[in-house]
Amino acid sequence: MGIIGSIRKHSWIAVAVVGLAIVAFIIGDLTKNNRGIPDMGKIDGNTITYQRFNELTEEMENNYKRQQGVSQVPAETEYQIREQVWQNLVNETLTDEQFAKLGLTVSPAELSDMYVGTFIHPYLRQSFTDPKTGVYQVQAIQYYVDNFEDLDTAQRMEWVELEKAVRTDRKQQKYSSLIARGLYMPNAIAKQMSEMGSKLSNVCLTSCPFQSVSDDEITLTEADYQNYYNKHKAEFRLRDEMRELDYIVYPIKPTAKDLDDIQNAVAQTWEEFQTIDPEELTFFVNAESDRSYDSTYRKASEFASPMDSALMAAGEGSLISPRIAGNEWLMAKVLKIANRPDSLRASVIYIFNDKVGGNITRGDEQAKQLADSVLNVVRSGAMTFEQAVEQYSDDSQNGGDMNWQLDGNFGFLNEDIINTPEGGVFVKQHPNEVGYYVVKVTGKTAPHRKYRVATIARTIAASEATTRNIYNEANKFAGNNRTYTAMTAAAQQENLQVRNAMVTPMQYSMSGISNARSIVQWAFNDKTEVGEVADQIFEADDQYIVAAVKDVYKVGYATLDQVRTMIENQVRNEKKGELLMARMEEAKKASADIYAIATKVNSKVDTLDSVSFNDYFLGQFGMEPKVQSAIVAAGENTLVGPIQGAQGVYMFKVNARVDNPTPVDASNLRSQKEQGFMQSLRNVQQVLKDNAKVIDQRNKFF
Repeated sequence: MGIIGSIRKHSWIAVAVVGLAIVAFIIGDLTKNNRGIPDMGKIDGNTITYQRFNELTEEMENNYKRQQGVSQVPAETEYQIREQVWQNLVNETLTDEQFAKLGLTVSPAELSDMYVGTFIHPYLRQSFTDPKTGVYQVQAIQYYVDNFEDLDTAQRMEWVELEKAVRTDRKQQKYSSLIARGLYMPNAIAKQMSEMGSKLSNVCLTSCPFQSVSDDEITLTEADYQNYYNKHKAEFRLRDEMRELDYIVYPIKPTAKDLDDIQNAVAQTWEEFQTIDPEELTFFVNAESDRSYDSTYRKASEFASPMDSALMAAGEGSLISPRIAGNEWLMAKVLKIANRPDSLRASVIYIFNDKVGGNITRGDEQAKQLADSVLNVVRSGAMTFEQAVEQYSDDSQNGGDMNWQLDGNFGFLNEDIINTPEGGVFVKQHPNEVGYYVVKVTGKTAPHRKYRVATIARTIAASEATTRNIYNEANKFAGNNRTYTAMTAAAQQENLQVRNAMVTPMQYSMSGISNARSIVQWAFNDKTEVGEVADQIFEADDQYIVAAVKDVYKVGYATLDQVRTMIENQVRNEKKGELLMARMEEAKKASADIYAIATKVNSKVDTLDSVSFNDYFLGQFGMEPKVQSAIVAAGENTLVGPIQGAQGVYMFKVNARVDNPTPVDASNLRSQKEQGFMQSLRNVQQVLKDNAKVIDQRNKFF
């Protein structure tokens, strides 16, 4: 009692301490909120907040769900959407800056013309064309314009986004036109190219390919690499920061014991499956299968082999014994066999009751009476279904048309649509009792034999003990080898394959790994250093991964060391070219006869007829633009060379020039070239990005 009394006596101290802790927590939380969530990035000084990026992403994800008819976006698609949102923000921000600098706008009169005038914008034509008649619905456009304030929130947002897209696209067209007008071919150049293309050359030519020099005959020096790098540096420009990773994969595979255990478990389940009470079938399947019970009707071809052939031989109510299909054991019971269409189409009149809220005030009984009344009116022919949609439906969008959907995708309406003939109409109460659907079946594809099957699937996978052993093996290897050098040396000693990948900050997958986000995030963490082995073991696609950062490639130009392996063959060919050039020069000093020179350099003379300036290839020698240009510019009967080309070293003589039977018209050539210039408009966004400062911090979030 004395202790309790002492506690009570000093309880104000505890209260004060708790109170101060709460106040400190609140102040800390407020301070945190004031600091806010870090920004997603900056585009040329324009901050992209997390909130804005997230809102745009959610909007695009919701569009995807509606279009695909799914409730969840797949992980990989989610990252693709985020990438698309970011690229859209970059493009919009940079082009908006250009539009503002150039004063590009879309006037109200111009916008009106794209709505209801002569030049209807394609976006609007696509959205407001009646799919049945193909007629552009000017009245619908006018309704949106005149009644914008009366539209619901979703409709207003859709209209605002559509109008924004139309304005942006028109400004983009103007911007592209301005650039296109600045790209042209001068008449003098077109005329000269026409003259060169209108002549053909008959040539005798000798060549020494790079392969004619063995690698042992040359020695590559650091200066050779540096010279090649300096000449080709522009080819090694990096627009995104990259990480080079080396990694080792530990597949999570079942052992022989695991396989035996799985087979024994399957045998036991099969024994129970054969005697299960039909009332308990759904519960049993969900309890024993690695996949949930699926009552959908499917064609035999939609089942994995050998289940497909077993189904075609089975009768209704029969059992299909266990068999392996891919990485699963499968067993099944055929519940129903029926001839059903693959796809269905229906239109709906929605008659809701006051449970849905909003401006719906009718009770359930009133809703039922109205639904029955509409059904009778339509069946009697007093009103077409389409007219009833306009007059009675609480959602008349698309004229009530639910479009074509696969058998099974109509939810609670599916079986009634199946059992109702095409053109038939029925009423169905919503399962949540929020109202009634008056449904007209408007289409069915040809019926096929389909099966409703209760399937039990058992995945053939490693046991927990096996998985744990494999993890421990990978973890032990990573723990013993904490640097890239140690990891690769140990891998060679243990005969483990080391894989390589180049990754960018927002990359989702890499070679052999479908979901590599956690690896990429670690690689681009500010604290991760070159040569470091990850202290965590990554898991993806039924495998454990030990990863190390081999190198970091910054935005700008890759270093010589980073591209050394990549350019080695080209540097070697350059060196061989120098040797071959010297040999040909020496042979040329001894004789001006091309046949004698060819003999001297252990080559032969080839005759090429009708060589044109416009040829893509130089006969059997492939693409040799330097040599082809020299042939066009050379005088007749003049020995030219040596010339170092793409495949070797060449020397030639033009024997004669003849007229091209299909001369090149200068005006047509100019037109063709300028059309080709238009393709460069695709590079405008990249040029804008190259000249802007873009800070992308998405990798810190996901």
